[in-house]
Amino acid sequence: MTPLRIAFLGQCHTVGYAGVPADSTFPEVCRSAVQASRPQYRVEIDPQPYYHPAELREVVRTVLRHKPKVVVLEVVGWLTVSGETPLDLSRLPRGIRNTWQRVRFMRRATRFVADRTRGSELIHHVRTSTLELASSVLRPLMREMPRATLAEYETCVAGALTAIRAAGVTPVVQGPGAASFSVDFQHIPPDIMERYRGVEAMARRVASAHSAIYVDRWDTVAGNFFLPGSPRPSMRGHSVWGHLLADHLLREGVV
Repeated sequence: MTPLRIAFLGQCHTVGYAGVPADSTFPEVCRSAVQASRPQYRVEIDPQPYYHPAELREVVRTVLRHKPKVVVLEVVGWLTVSGETPLDLSRLPRGIRNTWQRVRFMRRATRFVADRTRGSELIHHVRTSTLELASSVLRPLMREMPRATLAEYETCVAGALTAIRAAGVTPVVQGPGAASFSVDFQHIPPDIMERYRGVEAMARRVASAHSAIYVDRWDTVAGNFFLPGSPRPSMRGHSVWGHLLADHLLREGVV
């Protein structure tokens, strides 16, 4: 059966987190929906996290080596909110530095094994679980990177889309959903919704400039969309996003 690979670049929404099982994340929901409509293919997904816009260049290189047909780039509003000061890992205790290095190695090792063991649900589970662990360990470290300005974020996204296009791969941009901050968070700026709106407008603008498919997720947020006491989408939220993305991919004829 011919493989059809879809790569996903994003944050916790892409690789999963506590409260949303690995097989219920929006990339998995999208994969299942596309597979049901394209039974002649073996639909595979390649989720790759990025924690700062500056990382997009290297992450794009990684997924393009895996020969995807489509690359879905999630543009998130949170990156214009989080991050205040640079974090120098060399200043951390040796044990923490080593943990960071071990997690990075574990991520690469599990991807290597998974890429060579297609069709194994066990390996897929190990791979996604390890990515989730790596995400949870790395995220507190990477959160302290300098917060990207909207202009810097746009430059990084534009560079990523240019590289994807140059490789002959179809780029898809997912805009952010409307934020939910009814829960109590520290250090949340009063203009957070304006920042999210700015990211949403940027995502539309850069997608149009690079002729990328744009998936508008702003108005998808509704009741029970988020986990209780959290700004993260629930399984229902992931289902909404996954089916919305699959509908776009199928309608545009790129899968």
